[in-house]
Amino acid sequence: MEVKKPKLVLVGLMFIAILVPWFNTELGNNFSVPEVSQEDVTFYEINPCKISLFQFISNNSESLYQNHYFFRPDNSSSIKCFGRISGVTVLQKGVETQFFISIGTSSLLNLIFQAVIWIILFSLIPKNNKKIVMSEKVKYKNLIILAVSYLLTFSIHAESRFYDKSFYIFEFNNLNSYLLIFLMFIFIVKNFVDTFQIRSNSIMNYLPYLFLFTGIFSGYNLVLYSIIFLFYGLVSLIEQKGSKIFNSVFFTLSLWWLYNTKGSFFFSPGKIRGFTSSIYEFNASLFWIIFSFLLLKGLWKVYTLNKDSFSILLFTKNLSLVSFFLILFGNFGSNLPIITFFNYYFFGLQRYGVDLNNPFAFDEFLVKISWRGLFPSSETIGEFYGICLMFIMFVIIENKPTKFHYLGIFSSALGLYFSDNRTAIILIFFIIIFSFLRITKFYQIQKYKIGITTITLGLLLLTLTLQSETWAESYKFMSESLIFKARVFQFDSIYSSFLLLINNPESSVIFSSFLSFFGFVSYLLNRSEMWGLFIARYNPTFSELLIGSGPLNFGQLYGETVINSPESFLLPHSSVLSYVVFIGILPLMLLVVALFYLLLKNRHNFKFVAFSLYVFINIFKNDSLNYFSTFTLYTLLFLLLYNRVEFNDDKSTLSAKI
Repeated sequence: MEVKKPKLVLVGLMFIAILVPWFNTELGNNFSVPEVSQEDVTFYEINPCKISLFQFISNNSESLYQNHYFFRPDNSSSIKCFGRISGVTVLQKGVETQFFISIGTSSLLNLIFQAVIWIILFSLIPKNNKKIVMSEKVKYKNLIILAVSYLLTFSIHAESRFYDKSFYIFEFNNLNSYLLIFLMFIFIVKNFVDTFQIRSNSIMNYLPYLFLFTGIFSGYNLVLYSIIFLFYGLVSLIEQKGSKIFNSVFFTLSLWWLYNTKGSFFFSPGKIRGFTSSIYEFNASLFWIIFSFLLLKGLWKVYTLNKDSFSILLFTKNLSLVSFFLILFGNFGSNLPIITFFNYYFFGLQRYGVDLNNPFAFDEFLVKISWRGLFPSSETIGEFYGICLMFIMFVIIENKPTKFHYLGIFSSALGLYFSDNRTAIILIFFIIIFSFLRITKFYQIQKYKIGITTITLGLLLLTLTLQSETWAESYKFMSESLIFKARVFQFDSIYSSFLLLINNPESSVIFSSFLSFFGFVSYLLNRSEMWGLFIARYNPTFSELLIGSGPLNFGQLYGETVINSPESFLLPHSSVLSYVVFIGILPLMLLVVALFYLLLKNRHNFKFVAFSLYVFINIFKNDSLNYFSTFTLYTLLFLLLYNRVEFNDDKSTLSAKI
């Protein structure tokens, strides 16, 4: 897009603002800043918050490129410490000495500083072509802004245990303490909503940038972009638009989830920060239930308002650019420690970028080491690169590719290889092959399809017959791997509900057969350890199994049942299992049935079918839907590909509304 002079000036001023805080130092100091060493860091212990980050780097130039330096934000520091070195810690890891440099980043300043930067970047999106003032179409706009600001402030109170170590001198039990945060949220919500409304028509085409600018405030469990969907969710609710059935069902489930919230289980959000509750208790459950409800309604509202402005060419161009920038900044960050810090802070990442500086690396067993770059999950970012290749293929088949598409092919193929997401690689390979077969005469001749299908099935049956004994032994071994792993994680005589059911000799044949098949699948997908760990932890009542324990809340799962601690924190590595915890098997089964119905109904809509199957297979084996950027992108793309007339051969439209 063409950037006009005023925007260039704005970007220039923004970059100056980005750099200035890191030069913040105590005026008039005459310190002789020493180099950090294994033997002596007393200067930094005696003089916390005295020297700027720039001063530190000037006297420790090797910290720019040596990988045993780690710059980390100190969100609990005071405001005057912002941009200064608040401390240096020395750790010995084997023969290597590691230096952790804490940089003052006050949580209160983070909220304003990061929001202003991201809103300025958002303002670079072209304005609406139509001469419509969207703010005049929203009734009670200012009241809705106040409501969203209050809800975000309430989240700080609801998850006070999470924020206890993020704020500098803050009284969480004093309501007056929240007044400043509430006013700050009003400023952020007001400006972001105003900026969005005059650019809303372009928003669908710039969704890929959610994977680059994740938008999570440092020290917070909040995503900037959620403000828009909370705002439009409330707009939809006030206008009484959407499905009354959805509202009624969600309200009924919410009453159960809140009534069932008993106890208090803390959960460290880790790499899914911004899209999960940090504690399982009443106030937090209430916030995340409201958040989820408004998010879904807001996604639908934003889609209905802006679906006609979606351009697959512009969307694919942005996919290509984002894939390139992810590779570029990921490589910079993995080789330059200070860039790792700036990536984390200014992109609003959940997790620090990977420190593996060779994305082509293999381990001692010659197995490819997955490389995730900036994103917290290598599998999920691999999915993103696969989607980029898929959409570029859609464009190449129907339009003439541009230089951006060639850039996207190169960077996405490289990123997909780096991520080592084999499922995504295989699926994209078959989708591309099938896509080109569709436009050839070979695809049009039905007898070839029938012949190939018959031969394939015949060879499969012959193989199974010849190796039936070997197959049976292999199946038995693989199907039992899941139960074996679950029992390994069991702590003494403490059983989860699932382990009790497994060990019960009176368990039904149907359940045993299903569990065996599930174990077989987990072995094939290399998920025996993760899913075995889930079974060892998951301890639902019958009603919790049916309708879950509340959206976006892992606290009960990770806090209720004691297990043998694994070597590292492991999520279920299946979005399906995650949503079994959140909403239970009954709503989840209804969603799966609805998905297959839509696929059958729109089987001639190749783009919709290819995208849906690609996403569904991937989320079955990883945690993609536990990330805000992925959940938002997949939801809106699903709606867009389903409903676009030019994408849909049978001209059908989606009748269900949220």
